[in-house]
Amino acid sequence: AAYKGERVAKTAAIISMDDCSDESSKKAAEQQTELHQNHHDYGGFASLPTDVLISILCRSPASDHTSLRDTCKAFRTTVDSAAYKGERVTSGWAEVSTYLLSGSELYDRENPNGPEDVSLSDGDVDDDATEEERAAALQWKIAEKRLSEIIEYGYSSELGYMDQDYWYNDITVEIKVDGERCGSIDLVLLPRGVYHSYPFHDAADVHSSELQMVGVRLCDSVGRLKVRSIKNAELISGEAGKGGFLHIKTVRINEAYQPMDCTNIVSEAVRSALSEPKLDGKWTLVTAISDYQVYMTKKEMEFKRKIRYGEGGNAEEKERADKRFWECALLDTKTLLRVGFKQIAETVSQKQNPYWLFALPSFLKDPIKSFKEVNQISLIEPPDLPPEPIGVDGEILQATSDYCIAMRQILDMVRTMKLDLDKTEQNSSSDLAEMERQFAEARTSIEEGKPDTLSDERWEEIVAQVERGEEMLRTHRATIEEMVQSQRDKIRNKIDVAMPHAVEEFQKVVTALVKKGGSIRKSHAIHCCSRFRITQHIDFLIDLVPPEERAQALSSWDTFGLTPLHCVVIDTPVLSNRDEYLEFVERLLGLGADANVKSAKGVTPIGQYRLTISEKFDYNNIFGMQIGDEPAEWRLFHRKMEGLLRPYRGETDADVEAKCAVLDNDVDPNLMEQGGDVEDVWMDDDEGEDADADNEDVDMEGDEESDNEDDEEEE
Repeated sequence: AAYKGERVAKTAAIISMDDCSDESSKKAAEQQTELHQNHHDYGGFASLPTDVLISILCRSPASDHTSLRDTCKAFRTTVDSAAYKGERVTSGWAEVSTYLLSGSELYDRENPNGPEDVSLSDGDVDDDATEEERAAALQWKIAEKRLSEIIEYGYSSELGYMDQDYWYNDITVEIKVDGERCGSIDLVLLPRGVYHSYPFHDAADVHSSELQMVGVRLCDSVGRLKVRSIKNAELISGEAGKGGFLHIKTVRINEAYQPMDCTNIVSEAVRSALSEPKLDGKWTLVTAISDYQVYMTKKEMEFKRKIRYGEGGNAEEKERADKRFWECALLDTKTLLRVGFKQIAETVSQKQNPYWLFALPSFLKDPIKSFKEVNQISLIEPPDLPPEPIGVDGEILQATSDYCIAMRQILDMVRTMKLDLDKTEQNSSSDLAEMERQFAEARTSIEEGKPDTLSDERWEEIVAQVERGEEMLRTHRATIEEMVQSQRDKIRNKIDVAMPHAVEEFQKVVTALVKKGGSIRKSHAIHCCSRFRITQHIDFLIDLVPPEERAQALSSWDTFGLTPLHCVVIDTPVLSNRDEYLEFVERLLGLGADANVKSAKGVTPIGQYRLTISEKFDYNNIFGMQIGDEPAEWRLFHRKMEGLLRPYRGETDADVEAKCAVLDNDVDPNLMEQGGDVEDVWMDDDEGEDADADNEDVDMEGDEESDNEDDEEEE
């Protein structure tokens, strides 16, 4: 009311001034108006209750805040208070803006004192130069080094820091509220391009573990989309699978601008950051993982850290801290939903996992949603999973885990020893055969008699050398045979003694726990046994399950939403142990395991196997590693496993999307080039035969050269 009265008085004064007919009267009116403007009585206005004053002043634009501070002490105290900021935030009057820092600006922030170790050297200035000239020369040299470091260290981009190897940008966007800097948003932009030639997984792995996880889960090695929920949201098919891939790393903002967990400022800041003019047309897909740190206060973060490291907190406080943790994660999820993000359904698997979200440029054309609208959006939640075994059931699971780990170590040791033994026998056999051939030729030459060109002394020396060599050969053969026999004895001891002893101990412990009332089905011991592929335990465990529960025990979920068949193929096979996987899967199917049951992720066991094998190829492709010596053997194993696990009710959409392009297309996995398409290395049968023929020609030429070298060496 006081403010309104003041405005009326001003208007009346101006009108009366306009009505003055003569210049002197008009001048007097101007003086009166000026006097009125400079001597307001704010006593009543400033003495209003603080909450009333805040509710009045919070509606003023941010550009007037300086004037309000200069009006009086009461206004200045009010405008600078946290309550005033909070009222502007919650009422929606706060003005949010963002600014994307260029590379040179980031460099200057990281190096506030400029380049280090810059000084004038001989020849930079004349000996008789003045202090002003020396200072100017030094400033010039500092500017020159600053520019060279900006270019050298990747700060020359308008989008912040740019990696020199993979050309991704680490972007920092500054957040301002009412003109005051109060936080920042960190993004990373990967330039996938449109021709699928960018090494997407390599770049993601180099950047960070979070981006590597996101990249592998959502895209293939060159950045093409793998998940259906994002594909279905595209206006144009394939548009989100090429072009810039943007990921929100962190959002950090001053606590004063998040009163009562208000999401207004963060929502507007994220929307503004994604709409920055510098980013226009630079990205086609943006992703984010809900982050509890956005809304947790420093005090709450410190308390959580103490609980994590066991530095304090009782059971009630820990439970309260965990509850607050997930409240903050959900708040960040709702913030992103307000901006226009949508949930990625394929990433939902377990309770208390962070939400994954995505947005396309078209999503940002709609206004920011209200918090009430967002609360009406139903998030996709993972199914309810069985509780973690406790009591006697928990003891059964722990015992099974311990004995399975011990048995797995024995089995792996036996397998390694067998591989080493086979390699030793193979190498030593070929070496001994070659040595015997050489000594046989030498003995034949000796039996033919002494050549006339050699003296008797030289001949006797040659005969003695051959005899010593033959004796050394016999000794060497005996040593190898002894070593091989020793290895065989060790392997036999592991198989005949260590393994039966471990099985006996395991059966004794588990039998006792079952007699105490434990349940094999509820303990998920079969899942654990399947995870380690211990065939020595599976039959024993099944016998301890009541007949009416066996079907459920073989096909039900554990606490991770997996069946025993899923547990077998969740690990990565190698060629040397592939038979274990096939045999264990066959054993479970023979016992009655159902290959049609989906996991919490929505895949049947065949889909889980495909995910595992695809991730193995992606991982090896990143590091340039080969997956095996014989690609043909990989394909044979792949077809056998697919045949065993194929559900008779049909594959799910998730199973189909998880297909391994390398093995399903008969591509040599070892020929996969980083960043290349599958089609780039695929060969027709005729082309493959021509290539094999060419290789044979090269090998033959190489053999001829090698034979010539051997002949020269013998001579």
